[in-house]
Amino acid sequence: MQLTEVSMLGVRTSVITFRHPGTPLRFTLIPTIHFGRADYYRRIARRVAACAMVVAETYDGPSSTGLAYVTAMRLSLQRRAGELVHQDIDYRSLGVPAVFPDGDPLAVRRDRIPATGWADVVMMVPYLTVTMTVGGRDWLLRRNFEISDDSEPRAFRAGWLNRMFLHDRDEMLVAELERVHAERGADPIEVAVVWGAAHMPAVVRALAGRLGYRPVSGGDWLTAIDF
Repeated sequence: MQLTEVSMLGVRTSVITFRHPGTPLRFTLIPTIHFGRADYYRRIARRVAACAMVVAETYDGPSSTGLAYVTAMRLSLQRRAGELVHQDIDYRSLGVPAVFPDGDPLAVRRDRIPATGWADVVMMVPYLTVTMTVGGRDWLLRRNFEISDDSEPRAFRAGWLNRMFLHDRDEMLVAELERVHAERGADPIEVAVVWGAAHMPAVVRALAGRLGYRPVSGGDWLTAIDF
């Protein structure tokens, strides 16, 4: 199952609804990338607003990772850089109950990147700028954004960093979805799951495996980046 795809036209991410044969609860997975077109994030927000609740990612939101990439792209004069923004979805404005397994956004002002996020930006921008400059103005076209349900994403070379930032957070997300399934399985509601695309293979395997959900055919696609 393809979760994100790359073509000669750009990068698209999927919107896939999972249903259970024995319960009315539905999970709609919206894998995201942390930088893209502004209307990409507006479309995600509209899709979430139509759901009864959302399980969302806050560790990097407003996205310091996305901001670092967009900043480096502009500094290195990448094509399309001026059209892209970092991910920043204000879930509180959507009127939908939100659950954040990886932290409480109400503990800090949601319109500001926290100090730890700015530290990420400071560390990442120089490295990304040099990498993009060496790679040329078409660096974006050579990025591998494709992820499927059988992918094993690796964000870092170091295994312990992958465990901390990917696998441990995969487990937090899956545990929250299991809790929602146990508590709300009898309710005829749709629950949006908005997390980074690298975390979605673990979610698909959990939903389709031990929880017994199946994807509905004919999922939608959202254009994140134009080439």
